[in-house]
Amino acid sequence: MFLKIIGGAIVLWGIADLIIGLQGGDLWAQVGITLPDIVWQYSHYVAIVLGGIIFSMGGNKDEASGE
Repeated sequence: MFLKIIGGAIVLWGIADLIIGLQGGDLWAQVGITLPDIVWQYSHYVAIVLGGIIFSMGGNKDEASGE
């Protein structure tokens, strides 16, 4: 369950980063983190994929424990 919450939060962060980035803003800079341009261009995709992987890991663990 914990991994699903963390994964979902990371996916939501990535989606927010994508939307704000498309509008010309920088979500990372708003929280005080400066990313190089090459990393900033893909940070939202990385967050969405990483969050999805973590979320799916949480699903596999729950099924194995019988919850």
